[in-house]
Amino acid sequence: MQTLLDIFQDTKEVLCRYDYYIHTQKRILHLTNSEIKIPHLMGMQYLGRPNQFTGDYGAYAIKKQRITMESVEKLVRKYYKTEEKQRRMLEMIHRKLDNLGGLGEMFSFYSKLYLYEKGQNGDSEFQSDYLLVHENGKKILHLGLVKSERGKDIYHCNSFMTTYQNDRDRDSFYRNLPHRYEIAKIVRENKDTKHKEVIYQSVEAEQREQAGIEKMLAAAGIRADGKLIKSILRLNKKFGIYHTADMLHDKEALLGKCTDKREKSLVTEFLALWEGKEDGV
Repeated sequence: MQTLLDIFQDTKEVLCRYDYYIHTQKRILHLTNSEIKIPHLMGMQYLGRPNQFTGDYGAYAIKKQRITMESVEKLVRKYYKTEEKQRRMLEMIHRKLDNLGGLGEMFSFYSKLYLYEKGQNGDSEFQSDYLLVHENGKKILHLGLVKSERGKDIYHCNSFMTTYQNDRDRDSFYRNLPHRYEIAKIVRENKDTKHKEVIYQSVEAEQREQAGIEKMLAAAGIRADGKLIKSILRLNKKFGIYHTADMLHDKEALLGKCTDKREKSLVTEFLALWEGKEDGV
């Protein structure tokens, strides 16, 4: 069984080590978080006095193990008087704790992802500007995004909940929201190294990108084939950018991006195909 500290550290690895750029047809949302957001996602706001275990102190209490799985139940029993209220609060908290591990999959799993916008007339139990929704079998994960004060199109996570397909109100968080956008692509950026990688791409977005590569190669006078196109697609995903013909011609710059053997192998494989086409092979 995972401890609160385990869940905290795993969530921090996903949400705080990286920034995410969520691409839709309307805009690109920049999602960035610090560890002080995590206790709220874990449901710690429902324990003790109002917001006692959220923010800086909540993160500190979890890391120092001043609050544990065992104390979660004790605090619920202490602060909620009826058995029914205690049962519902514990269920809510454990739905968060048991499913936060799915956040990594939520960002990178190759299925359709949707972003719901609350808008001025949106009616949702989530107090968020956007809601990222991912269905995986019996589970529906909901991640709320709220605007940051740091600038336009910068967002933080401010809520997390899981519903199940057999719940009567499984879609209650998003069914009344007025706008829904299919996510085309998610780019993940390591905050320390600034390395970018495409970790999610819809089928439609990949098809559009492939068509763009074919046109680019034709304009450069290079005969496109399936192997070369797939190799360029892999480069674009691995480095999180769309490589133009000029960029593909720059062998030194491509190799200079590589930070490990896997990336170098990917670039070397592409260069063998590219140089063959340049030589007319």
